[in-house]
Amino acid sequence: MVETILVLALIALLTSCLMTVYWAASNSFARYTGVSEIQYTVREVRQLMLKDLYSSEKAEVLSLDGNLADPGEIGPRLRLIIPVRQEASVEYRAVYYYIENGKLYRERIMLHDKYDSADDQFLDKIPVADHITAIRFSASMSGVIEYEIKCSYDRNTFGITGRASSKVDYGI
Repeated sequence: MVETILVLALIALLTSCLMTVYWAASNSFARYTGVSEIQYTVREVRQLMLKDLYSSEKAEVLSLDGNLADPGEIGPRLRLIIPVRQEASVEYRAVYYYIENGKLYRERIMLHDKYDSADDQFLDKIPVADHITAIRFSASMSGVIEYEIKCSYDRNTFGITGRASSKVDYGI
């Protein structure tokens, strides 16, 4: 009788030890996977944003209220003026990057006159990425845009910073 109780206690102890090891391994794998996911998200956002920035004619940092930010001032919105070459003419599109409800959006607007926004035509608003917690832009007098992108999900945070202009990326 005593031996049976000891064997059952030993089996329970071994089972709890194995479950602890399994639980720790499972949590480590989930955390590692989460870090990989947010790193991929931030790098994908950066790649898309830089692709638009490289093809842009003009880049502007906007404040929260949508007004043009002063050089050196940090703003949460980026506005890019991108020429789209047609057969006989050039059309212009404005591409905006901003966060709304924890998602990063890329909004495109057709500019009929790039200096007058009265007759602009909305094209689309596409969610680019989830779990983006912060995006900040700053423009210098020379037209170089500094950017910072942060993503957080399930206690994991990853951020990336860099500088770029419509011609050159200055790195991470």
